[in-house]
Amino acid sequence: MPTRYASQEYANMHLIYGECRYNASAAAILYRERYPNFERYPDHRVFVNVHRSLTEGGHFPNQIRAGGRPSFSYEEKVLHEVADDLSISVRGTEERTGILKSTAHRILQRAEMHPFHVRVQSLLPRDYSDRISFLEQYYRGITKIPNLSKKTLGR
Repeated sequence: MPTRYASQEYANMHLIYGECRYNASAAAILYRERYPNFERYPDHRVFVNVHRSLTEGGHFPNQIRAGGRPSFSYEEKVLHEVADDLSISVRGTEERTGILKSTAHRILQRAEMHPFHVRVQSLLPRDYSDRISFLEQYYRGITKIPNLSKKTLGR
């Protein structure tokens, strides 16, 4: 179960994260230095999560939200980028939009898209001639080798 912090602690984390120019590792070290008497210290990933939670949802991670999955305000932007360029990766999406790779990945997963295999999502009109060529070769092979379909299709 993830550790929860008080809102004031999250606020301090976010301020330190900004002070460290969004370097989560540096922020975790500075947080330990500033608050040496705390019982527990956040991992560097907590700083990233706090920032994401504030920028995407407008709340700290400890605040209770309405039920259901969180919505991503950047969803349309990511889906638009993918529609414009089907070969784009989540890293490319991050470079173009500034939206974190992990956020873009979740958005694509929710849209039932596979970000690492976007290029093979559909056949394009230019694929038609290659398909016809393959089928013609396959048909010629069947006429020469009687059991070719059993060998290739397992039937």
